Amino acid sequence: MSRDRLALIAFIESRIAAPHDFDGNDCVSFTMGAVAAQFGSHPALGVSWNDESSARRAIATLGGIEVAADERFVSIEPADAEFGDIAGVIDDETGFHLMLVEGHTLTAPGERGLYRLPRSRMVRAWRAQGATDE
Repeated sequence: MSRDRLALIAFIESRIAAPHDFDGNDCVSFTMGAVAAQFGSHPALGVSWNDESSARRAIATLGGIEVAADERFVSIEPADAEFGDIAGVIDDETGFHLMLVEGHTLTAPGERGLYRLPRSRMVRAWRAQGATDE
């Protein structure tokens, strides 16, 4: 299955100014949206949320963001991550969260729209892929 890089770029551009929101523009929703933009679908999560409290419950149900990513995507070395792959970073305030690999930077929703970090902040990575029939 090949990536639709133009659709991914359009997805990123559509979220440039959208602030972080647990009702559709948080780190997980953003990365799943980016996967769907590239491949037409994303692996099912089996949980939903619409605020911070329900997001925390959903994450706990999944066993944590890192475990959920391991179960749905192929883990790769951060050095092998390509444009459109999924990055895991650790933040002092929020703990472990997901970002999208843009090349030399990582991006995710922040208070005032997308924010970027250097690729060197990535501690985990997964190959982006659409939903499978497994």
